[in-house]
Amino acid sequence: MVRGIYTAASGLLTVTRDINVKSNNLANLSTAGFKQDRLVTTTFAEALAVRQETRTTGQKYNIGDVTRGKKALELKTDFSQGAFQETNRSLDFAIAGKGFFTVESGRKDEYNLDGDELPYGGKYYTRNGQFQINQDGYIIDGLGNYVLDDGDLPIFVGRYDFITDEFGSLFTAEGNYIATLGIYNPDEPDLLIKSGEETFSILDAEHEPESLEFEGIVRQGFIERANTDVAGQMAGLIAASRSFQSMTQIIKTIDGVLNKSVNEIGRL
Repeated sequence: MVRGIYTAASGLLTVTRDINVKSNNLANLSTAGFKQDRLVTTTFAEALAVRQETRTTGQKYNIGDVTRGKKALELKTDFSQGAFQETNRSLDFAIAGKGFFTVESGRKDEYNLDGDELPYGGKYYTRNGQFQINQDGYIIDGLGNYVLDDGDLPIFVGRYDFITDEFGSLFTAEGNYIATLGIYNPDEPDLLIKSGEETFSILDAEHEPESLEFEGIVRQGFIERANTDVAGQMAGLIAASRSFQSMTQIIKTIDGVLNKSVNEIGRL
């Protein structure tokens, strides 16, 4: 029976984390470029299959390792395209296709003084193209990070009346070339890690995805909405809540049986 409590408690932890993930997905519905997460867990059938393969091939696996050598209870990000919303704002951009805008922290020196670690390469990647122009005339994102060009340099525009073509090249109203937005297109976006609700970074050199040629389209005056599946997340949240209640009831029942065994049967 004690083992039953441990099993139910383990289920409670998993369900609680699942509820937190789904709640966060729903909370970021209004965050431009947000990519929803899902919790990956190992089922009994998957664990049994791993054990069976170990017996037949002799190769050892961690029971939690079910996909690409990663453990269960892992967060996976859904990088599918979100819907576009037209804003007609010259500093709003959306990427149609694969790729991320490249940004760099505008407070790098301050972070270093505070002892905080910078991301690998000093760069972040985002699908949120809601940009601004700072007081020095550089394009920045909503977090104050410099938006970088295809040469990893901050983009200076100085004014708002510029246009962008589908390749991400910026031009003045007179047609003079300014710069080209730096678009990072990783071959394995799953290797990116979330550094916030709207930015990603690379773990280290060993886990750096190869950069592919950008084949998408940059659309000015649009933003990409969160790709959260509202109906699916709500249904999953309800199911997870019911599982939580069931696990709680199981623990209460087993606890009652154990209490009765100790206090009543033990007297015989």
